[in-house]
Amino acid sequence: KVDSMNETYESETDVTEVLKQHKERQAKLADQMLAMTQNLKQVSVAARNIITQDNKNLELIDDTVDKNTVKLGKETAKLEKFNQSGGKCWVWSLIFVVMIIFYCYGYFL
Repeated sequence: KVDSMNETYESETDVTEVLKQHKERQAKLADQMLAMTQNLKQVSVAARNIITQDNKNLELIDDTVDKNTVKLGKETAKLEKFNQSGGKCWVWSLIFVVMIIFYCYGYFL
């Protein structure tokens, strides 16, 4: 009977030791999972902040693009008016006057 009691005691000790090791492993895994979850939360918050700032920047850029598009439309309209008017005549007249001045200046030297 003593041998069977020793075996029972040893097997209970082995089972207790195995259970203790499993509990320790579970505690370590739980701590690791908690640390990973906290890390994930920090990364997520940082990503959210970056995305929020990027969205603000995109809104500012969009506003600037809209303003520049309006300005471009105004300038295009001015150029169309200039092209339709006698602006070409004035440009050719000025070129002609400049050519005469250079010709006369070169002639008198």
